[in-house]
Amino acid sequence: MTEETSPDVCYRHPQRESWTLCGRCGRTICPECQILTPSGVRCPTCVQETGGSVSWSSPAAAPAPKRNLTKRAAPRRRPSAARASAASGPSEGWGRIGQMLRPGGDAPLITWGAVGLAVVLWIVGLFTNGLPIALLGFATIPAPWEIWRFFTAAVTYPSVLFFSLLLTSVFLLLTGPLVEQRLGRRRALVAVLAAAGLGSASMVLTGAAPFGLSAVLFGMFGAYLIFVWDYPPARVQALVIMGINFLVVLFLGAYNLPLIVGGLIGGAGSTWLFQRYDDRPGSERTPYLIIGAAVAAFIVAALVRLSFG
Repeated sequence: MTEETSPDVCYRHPQRESWTLCGRCGRTICPECQILTPSGVRCPTCVQETGGSVSWSSPAAAPAPKRNLTKRAAPRRRPSAARASAASGPSEGWGRIGQMLRPGGDAPLITWGAVGLAVVLWIVGLFTNGLPIALLGFATIPAPWEIWRFFTAAVTYPSVLFFSLLLTSVFLLLTGPLVEQRLGRRRALVAVLAAAGLGSASMVLTGAAPFGLSAVLFGMFGAYLIFVWDYPPARVQALVIMGINFLVVLFLGAYNLPLIVGGLIGGAGSTWLFQRYDDRPGSERTPYLIIGAAVAAFIVAALVRLSFG
């Protein structure tokens, strides 16, 4: 690492572009290097130097390169000839949007998509007498081949549960983007589907109809908990937030308890498997196969329960 390191690439992985700064030293860090603490995002070096402490200190106290800490100042730096020659393309505004939406971008499209779809379907349900639940949820006993309902039920809400939709969406928008950046979009999508599938199947196994984003939310909580388990302050923060949401569920009657437990297992289990097989060459597909088999087993058991229950 030198002072000539470009401000829009990770200081630990110069081949990766990023727009996120460490809140302590001010250096650019990619999603893999971002560690969330109660005081904000930190890089691994700062977390190691502070020994797990989350107390904030001035960036000048850290051995960081002298550079502007605001991302708006970065484009004003005179680019090198190589970077200037590669700068052809759309205007800066459209270019930023393109970077957010590109396959390797940092925009949390999975989280935004889940919340947006749930809101849209809730609005449609207001004017169609609950049609989204009839088509995508468990308003009626589904046929054995209607497997999609175990996943799409996560974005359906009865029209009377607007407060539940609002509360769950807020917490999901606060937690989901962090998890999605760390996992990447493909793995985040798998974790979301696993949480939704396991949560819905767990509800059906107990004889109840699943609905809502609670399984996805607790799946993201579980994934985040796996990420921060080795950092006590962040781990305590995650457990407190999970506990608050769990108490809210109990206060509302514990109806969704199997849903959130299944979602928690789906999100945490998927993330643990991805981390476990990351360093094993030739095992890239193994976690996907294990996750798929586990979700399929729960869904089959739920279908049997519906058929003979």
